[in-house]
Amino acid sequence: MSRNTEARSSTPLGKQVRLHPNDRDLPDSEQYPVWKILAIWAASAIPMGVGLWWITPTFLVGRMEIPGVGWLVLATAGLIWQAVLAYAVLRLEGIPFTRAGLTRRLWLGAPVSPRTGRARKRYLWWALAAALVYLAIDMTEILQPVNDLLTNALPALNPPDYALIENLAVPEIEGQWWLMGLLVVLILSNYLLGEELIFRGILLPKMHGAFGRFDVIMNGVLFATYHVHLIWAMPAMLITDWIYPYLTKRYRSYWMGVVFHGIDAIFLLVLFPLAITGVVTS
Repeated sequence: MSRNTEARSSTPLGKQVRLHPNDRDLPDSEQYPVWKILAIWAASAIPMGVGLWWITPTFLVGRMEIPGVGWLVLATAGLIWQAVLAYAVLRLEGIPFTRAGLTRRLWLGAPVSPRTGRARKRYLWWALAAALVYLAIDMTEILQPVNDLLTNALPALNPPDYALIENLAVPEIEGQWWLMGLLVVLILSNYLLGEELIFRGILLPKMHGAFGRFDVIMNGVLFATYHVHLIWAMPAMLITDWIYPYLTKRYRSYWMGVVFHGIDAIFLLVLFPLAITGVVTS
């Protein structure tokens, strides 16, 4: 990569320039081998799976009035771990923690139009529109029969009661406003500094060397199979989770994935206050 390309690739969010999205691609010499991709995937997935399927039922169910709260804390801790993991990976790579260094490595620049070559924040509206369409389709549960094939064949993979976020809407939650603080940490770790950062920031820009033009598909597969803590929904995820990396890579901007993924936070920001105030209960 030339010095000129590196300079253009590190354009701050919002500054308008003309470039081709490929100009932001990392060179072959910096691409990950398959083993490193899988190692980062495993380091992200295993703690979440262990938390849901072993720690919670073994140590929390039967000891906590609301085991779901315990799982929520563990899940948040797992997402914080992913933020720590991302930081460690960047440090081991020797990435300078400067605006230019992080922008180049993580595709932090404004989205680049593949058609015009302009980098503009307004393209984030495409990610928001896609997220709203995806949310509307998801609410129809059109892919639920695909998930049912798995859980009907293997009933043990049905979600435990403590794993369903809607089951937190119980009278015992009323007045527990500290949960809003936990929710803020969870949202930041999930959609910005942890889960999304690992898969679209750390992994995606370095997967082309191992998977070529299938890097978007493989990133979606890794993201879907990472969700061992939501394994009952994994079949549908295997069908849809290519959308996150597709938007990110098409526009070579981390923020496209953040916006698309972050739409999920709206549900949580509505549910938690309603549950804490006792407006809704399950």
